Amino acid sequence: MGQFGHYVIDADGHGGEPLGWRRRIPSKFESSMREYVAAMRARYANVPGGGMRVSDAAHDVAPDEDDLEFGTPMQPGMFDPEKRLPDMDLEGIDVAVLFPPGSGEEWALDDARFAASLCTTLNDARAEYASYAPDRLKLVAKLPMIEPKAAAEELERCVREHGFVGMVTATHIREKNLDHPSFDVVWETAQRLDVAVCTHGGGQAPGQTPFAIDRFDTRLGIHALTHPLGAMQAVFNFTVGGILARFPTLRVGFLEAGIGWLPFWLERLDEHWELMPDQAPEIDRPPSEYFNGRCFLTAEPDEKMIPYVFDAVRDDIVCYSSDYCHFDCAFPDSVKILEGRGDLNGAMKERLFSRNAANLYKLGVPG
Repeated sequence: MGQFGHYVIDADGHGGEPLGWRRRIPSKFESSMREYVAAMRARYANVPGGGMRVSDAAHDVAPDEDDLEFGTPMQPGMFDPEKRLPDMDLEGIDVAVLFPPGSGEEWALDDARFAASLCTTLNDARAEYASYAPDRLKLVAKLPMIEPKAAAEELERCVREHGFVGMVTATHIREKNLDHPSFDVVWETAQRLDVAVCTHGGGQAPGQTPFAIDRFDTRLGIHALTHPLGAMQAVFNFTVGGILARFPTLRVGFLEAGIGWLPFWLERLDEHWELMPDQAPEIDRPPSEYFNGRCFLTAEPDEKMIPYVFDAVRDDIVCYSSDYCHFDCAFPDSVKILEGRGDLNGAMKERLFSRNAANLYKLGVPG
C-alpha cells in the first residue's frame, strides 16, 4: 500500500534496460548492432523534447563512451533496479509494468534474423533487471513482429522462462495493419498464454512506414499526433478488423495515447458499422461492444477526460500510468496529483490505480 493510501499498479512505466545491454548481442550480429545504433543516433540525437526526463541525480551518471550506447542521461532507476524501487516508493507505486524502448526493434534493419536476436537480447537483459524484485517489477516482451512466427515463439519463451505478463507492439508493423492475417499466430499465442497484448506508439520509429506523421516536421507535431492516431488505428484493427472476434478471450491495451478520443471514436465506428456492416464481415456486433472488459487504456494524471470516459464508455477501461521517466512525465507526483483530484470519487480511484490494470495483466490486488 503506497503512501497515499492506495494499492497502485503502474500500467505503463518505462525502463528496465541495464547499461551496456547492446553489447550482449551475439558476436555474429555485432556489425548489425552498430549499424542499427547509428540509425538510432541519426534519428533521435539532439531532438528537442526527445529522450528521457533527466533529474539532478541523473547528471551524476557518466555517459558510456562505447559506441553502442547513445541518448541523453537518464533517471538512474531506468537502468538500475536498486534505484528504481525508492523512486516507486517516493511516487507511491506498489507494482510497475515496464515497457521497453520503441525504436523499431520489431523490424530492425529489415533483417528478421537480426530483429529476432535484438529482441531476445533486450528481453533477457530486462528480465535480469526485473529479477531484482520480481514481485514489484513486471515486464512486457518486445517481439520481432517482422516475422510473426518468430514473434510468437519469443513471446512463449518470455512468458515461460521469465514470467512476462504481456507483449508490446507498434500500432502498425511497417506496411501491415495489425489485423493482417499473418499476425494471428501472435494473437493466438497471447490468448493461449493468457497474457496482455499492448499497442504502444511506434509510428515514428526508424524503418517504420509513416502513418500521417510524414506531413509533420517538428517533434511537437509528430509526438502529439502519432500516439493517439496510432491507437485509433489499432482500435479499428482489433474491433472492425475482427481480431477480438477471432480471439474471444484476448485482452488488449491501447497505451500512452490519452483517453479523450475513445468515446468519439467508438461512437463513430458504431455509426459506420451500422450503415455498412457488409464492409466488416468478421464482426456481428457494434465495434464498441468488443470493449466488454477486454480492452484498456492508460491515463496520465492531468487528463481531464478521465471521469467522462468512465461515464461515457465503461468504468473498467482506464488504468493509471506514470510514464516514468520520460521527458513529459510528472515524476515524482503522478499518484499524488490523481489522489488530489476532486472530480474522481473513491471507486474511480480504486479502478484507476489498481483494479483495471490487474485485470489487464492478471495481477493480484490485496484485499
